[in-house]
Amino acid sequence: MKGLVRLAVSLLALHAAPRAASAQSTPPPPPATDPAGQAPAPTPDNPAPGPPPPADPGAQPIPAPPAWPAHPPAAVDDAAGAARGAAPRGSAAPPAAKPDATAARGIEWTSLRVLHDKAMLSDAEYLAALKDLGGLVGAGDATTLVVAKLKVTLYGYVEANMTYDSTESCVDFCGNALIQKPRTYRGEHGRTIFGARDARLGFRIAAPVEHGVRVTGLIETDFYGPTTTTEQGLWTNPVLRIRNSYLKFETPVVDILIGQTWSLFGHQPYYLVASVQLPGLPGQTFERTPQLRLSKTLKTSGVTVELAAAANRPPQMDSATPEGVAGIRVLFDKWTGQHTGYMVATIIQPASLAISGDLRRFRIPEFSAAPHTGHVRLGGGVAFDAYLPIVPASKDHKANALSLIGELTIGAGTADMYTALGAAGTTIPAIPTMPPGTYTANFDAGLAGVSATGRVELIKWTSYILGAEFYPGGVGGRLGLIANYGHMESSNTDEFGAGARKRESLYELGAFVDLTRATRVAASGALFDDTYVDGVNAKNYAGMLSAWLFF
Repeated sequence: MKGLVRLAVSLLALHAAPRAASAQSTPPPPPATDPAGQAPAPTPDNPAPGPPPPADPGAQPIPAPPAWPAHPPAAVDDAAGAARGAAPRGSAAPPAAKPDATAARGIEWTSLRVLHDKAMLSDAEYLAALKDLGGLVGAGDATTLVVAKLKVTLYGYVEANMTYDSTESCVDFCGNALIQKPRTYRGEHGRTIFGARDARLGFRIAAPVEHGVRVTGLIETDFYGPTTTTEQGLWTNPVLRIRNSYLKFETPVVDILIGQTWSLFGHQPYYLVASVQLPGLPGQTFERTPQLRLSKTLKTSGVTVELAAAANRPPQMDSATPEGVAGIRVLFDKWTGQHTGYMVATIIQPASLAISGDLRRFRIPEFSAAPHTGHVRLGGGVAFDAYLPIVPASKDHKANALSLIGELTIGAGTADMYTALGAAGTTIPAIPTMPPGTYTANFDAGLAGVSATGRVELIKWTSYILGAEFYPGGVGGRLGLIANYGHMESSNTDEFGAGARKRESLYELGAFVDLTRATRVAASGALFDDTYVDGVNAKNYAGMLSAWLFF
């Protein structure tokens, strides 16, 4: 036991020695007094002071310690400090070096706008960041963490949706889902859904510019991941999924993007109409896909031209051929209007015209349970897009702004470019053998059709959408009124099943208001109108109320 006591005392002495050495330069504070003004009673942590030690006749008077700076340096051992170039104790500290304004300052919480105002972001870097964030409401004020010279921007929004549909056709969005036919149970009964799956969270990372090359990366998520088998699991436990995940190299010669983001076909997302109903709507291309993209921007005094080409993920991996997309977009920089994409991105943007083309290859096995040969089909399409401010708007003048936005697309084998279109009711028949065999398609439903005779044909779609936005005067652009019409039609779905869709249309009227700079509420009513190849017409009336908090 005595040995343990000696060991404990030795460890305590070793532990206290560095503290005593570092405490020599600063005297301890005086003991606090109790409310009565008396010094506290001695305790093991605060023993009573003993008599002062006798003076040493040969000792030199101790000089008064120098005043500490605002942030005192940590005490260092004299020998170790000398090895690092530190001044020994008792000597005057060297004058502090003048701070370098361009050097990294550790960790700082700020925003893109503040960094731009402080000239820590150039105009080009600031505009590139806002573009990457998709013009999100309040994007300039998005929280940004500066770590050394790396800038990480956190952005997104909290969203809540309440929807009612007159049929049991849609979930929290309709997209291009088939509308249930009348005189059926699901076609005669409605449904109500409260959900929050469209809430969004994203990170943008910007590295320091080196040799004129700007490198950024972006990860963006929402909660539309794989669904569960129960309503409770679907609406109260939504699954996180990737929306965008890419890195981008912006160079003086060409810009390079690698990863998953919006498709270049239709120059998405620049021509999304303002809508309360969740995109993509009937007649509207809406697709994000992994890709390798090259682009170049050419600027003149009043016109900007964007050229781009991309190799996208093959829509059919068994084709072994990437999808090819190319496009050109012309912006008229002095002719601007106010535009809201979906309900989450409101910006002042110039009038523009765009055209893009898509080429995709399919390799489909013959109509057999054990195929030996196949069919090669080429698909794709062309898209025309436009944004036209009828009553122009600027950052300082938004009163009575009116604009039109639209898209026309003609394609074959392009069902994956439209939200929830899928097979659109087309079917693949059983193989006419005895007994009937099963044909295994190696492509996603809706891209192609196979007839009972073995004929293979890509499904064709022609689609268009037109949107109008009006911002009444007197409210600073915080109130918007919207109207949309979308339509799509197929010329060959009638060859692949009597239950297939022939055409569909969308009609929507809505309004939104910004209660604060960071909050928005919106409501709309819509009609989804389906016509099947057998002539049956099905309608779904939809109402939606939504709210957002942007950060």
